[in-house]
Amino acid sequence: MTKAGFGEHLKREREMRGVSLEEIAGATRISTRFLDALENEAWDRLPGGVFNRGFVRTVARFLGLEEENLLAEYALATRLPGATAVSSAIPPQQSPALRRAPWIALGMAAVLALVGAGWSGWRWFAARRAELTAAASAVPSAPAPPPVPPMVSAPPVPPAASLQTGSPWEESPPQPPNSPLPNLARELQLKIDADRETSLTVTSDGQQIFAGTILAGESRNFSAENTLTVETPDSGAIRLQLNGQTLSPIGPQGQPGKITFGRHNPSTNTGGRN
Repeated sequence: MTKAGFGEHLKREREMRGVSLEEIAGATRISTRFLDALENEAWDRLPGGVFNRGFVRTVARFLGLEEENLLAEYALATRLPGATAVSSAIPPQQSPALRRAPWIALGMAAVLALVGAGWSGWRWFAARRAELTAAASAVPSAPAPPPVPPMVSAPPVPPAASLQTGSPWEESPPQPPNSPLPNLARELQLKIDADRETSLTVTSDGQQIFAGTILAGESRNFSAENTLTVETPDSGAIRLQLNGQTLSPIGPQGQPGKITFGRHNPSTNTGGRN
């Protein structure tokens, strides 16, 4: 750079911005005489030393110029020692895009890290879901409960035939209290309660279903479709309930007794063995 380069450059930058020396002097408090000396490179009219460099830096800041570049031009114009070193030490100005490059790279690295973490998490979730699905399929499912059959109303049962009228659908007269034979139902339900220990034999529909000892305070229940026969050596030791109705004793206390209940042709035999 020639000696005329610094002053011409400074004047051209000022005129491009439409600024007069008086305006610069009013804003920076630098005399117009010193400003004119800088533009004309009249170094002998300047105070010299650090004052000159301060003037250059202040003017560069006011005009929006790079201070270090303008100082380097001033050093070369005045041929100061070390001017070349100062000029070479000034780093080149980077464009805004280059200054943003490190931040852009950092942001991209963060995005890639998040994507990698999301991918790893998704793979772990998929593997875990596959394990749970396999475990669920390996467990045998509980068998479905059997279907409940629909409720079917039973057809009405015609009343027992009357022995007096002979009509097949006429109801039989009501049984008196303590009658040994209650109104007959579709199924015979017999309950035997023991007041004392005794032996007992029970036959249901022609088949013996019990033969043994019944203890004092013990209760037993028996059922039949057509006939029930009870036989005991101590008639007074047991109490009978047929279809929920209490019956009279089948014989005297301490005497054997036998009784048969039937749905269609009931008969009783008491007071002795048959």
